[in-house]
Amino acid sequence: MTRVTIRDVAKLVGVSEATVSNALANKPIVTAETKARVRRAAEELGYHISPIARALRTGHTGTVGIVVSNLANPFYADILLGISSVLTPRGYQTIICNTESRADLQEWHVAHLLRHMVDGILLLSYSSETADTTRALRAGVPLVALWRRPGGREATFVGMDDAVGMNLALEHLWLLGHRRIGLLRAHIASSPSEARQNAFQEFLIAHGTEPGPILAAEISIEGGREATQQLLDLPEPPTALIATSDLMALGATMALAERGLSVPADMSVVGFEDTFVAALPQIQLTTVSVPRRELGVNAAELLLERIADPTQPIRNVVLQPGFRVRGTTAQRT
Repeated sequence: MTRVTIRDVAKLVGVSEATVSNALANKPIVTAETKARVRRAAEELGYHISPIARALRTGHTGTVGIVVSNLANPFYADILLGISSVLTPRGYQTIICNTESRADLQEWHVAHLLRHMVDGILLLSYSSETADTTRALRAGVPLVALWRRPGGREATFVGMDDAVGMNLALEHLWLLGHRRIGLLRAHIASSPSEARQNAFQEFLIAHGTEPGPILAAEISIEGGREATQQLLDLPEPPTALIATSDLMALGATMALAERGLSVPADMSVVGFEDTFVAALPQIQLTTVSVPRRELGVNAAELLLERIADPTQPIRNVVLQPGFRVRGTTAQRT
């Protein structure tokens, strides 16, 4: 079956192709009656204006690219819902690109979005060390970095105060009597990981305690499991553990169970994100609560502002975390 063209619509209505184009663009030079006839014919034939043609005419495609590092991670679901709640009512469609936590795929997706003339990009970057931000900004495409501060040129950024989140976790464990506290951080170089590790070390040093073991792990259940196995093999394993992802924290509880150890009796475990999994009755993970939906809403609103006026100054929005005490932490006996 051949694709329906503007010529087919013009033939059905009995007008020129230029008239069809002007009618669908709602230009005043076409009468209301002719516009109605053209629209009925276009709907009957299933004709849609080419987004590329519209972009060439108006400078906008009505699409926004969202680059996500790992759609399998439930952390991103609420962020995407927040983004959608802003963009959809404004008539924008989204192209969601999953990088599978691969830097090469991220670069490929950003280049692809630029070729398809998206109106803007929301970059939930795989890593802070990326040239994608510079590439998009040089192309004049509005971009908002979400969650991880990008390297290279400055861009509007929406994130969370990671140091505050880490301090909330440490204060909780400290009050429970824990002094040997371990940290599982994301293996990638990123601003959240670095901020959390720095806050971890500064807190314990300020409280007169040597910072506990710090291990880098894949942001996954298996990554947390493998890293925790290494911690348990130490001569003096920590009595409490903070993982900078709920998925890694779940992996930690699996590793403890495999060794016949109990959470929180043998080791307290704290996560980071407060995804829906953390609150499940079978898990009840104590965790730092990230305002994920608010992150998405703020990022989308800032992107729309930059699409409307690309000359707007660079902005940084930093939201505050919360803390959820559940069943995986207890008093040190």
